[in-house]
Amino acid sequence: MANYKLKFSGQLEGYVPKFFEEPTYKNEPTDFRIKIRVDDPDGELINTLTEHYESACNWYRKETGKKRFFDQPWVENEDGTITVRCTAKPRYEEHPFPVVDGDLEPIDEDLILRAGTTVLVSTVFMPYSLKSPQGGMRIRPRAIQILEAVTVEAADSGELDLEAEFGKSEGFKKSKPKVRKKTTKKSDNVPTEDDDF
Repeated sequence: MANYKLKFSGQLEGYVPKFFEEPTYKNEPTDFRIKIRVDDPDGELINTLTEHYESACNWYRKETGKKRFFDQPWVENEDGTITVRCTAKPRYEEHPFPVVDGDLEPIDEDLILRAGTTVLVSTVFMPYSLKSPQGGMRIRPRAIQILEAVTVEAADSGELDLEAEFGKSEGFKKSKPKVRKKTTKKSDNVPTEDDDF
C-alpha cells in the first residue's frame, strides 16, 4: 500500500518533547510524538485523513482477515479544529528529522519548542504493517518549518530537499527571534501514551 504525503500548518499543543534529543518516557526509549491543532473550516483535512485511515484499515482487513484497528491518529475538537497526532520512530531512523526556520536554517539545539508554536509540517501517512496486531495508520513527520515560535529547540539532520519541500517564509527567523513566552499549564508537562507499534 502506497504512503501518502501531506503538508499542513497548525499550533503545537500539549506536551512538546525536545526535537533533537532521543525521546524517552519514564526513562525508557520511546517514539517521538507531537500534537498539532489545525483549523479546518472547509473539512478538507478531516476528509483526507478519514479517507486514508479507512483505506489503510480496509487493506489490513483484506490482507489479514483481522478486524481490530488502532484509533485514528486525530481528534475532532468542539471548536471545529482537529488535533493531529504525529509519530516518528527512532528505531526506523525517522527521528531526528529537519526542523527549520523561515529561511530554511536549522533551528539551534539550545532552543525549545513550547505549546502554541505555529508550524508547517510535512508528513507521510504510514499504514501499519501486516505483522502488526492491529491495522490503521500513523502520521509521520518528515520535516517541520517554524512559522511563529513560542520557544524552540531542534536540529536538521535529514536528507530532505528543504527548499523544494517548504520555500522561505516570513515566519520565525533564528537570526531575528521574536519569541513569545507561554504560561505553563500542568497538562503541558505530561506525555501521553499512544498505542503504536
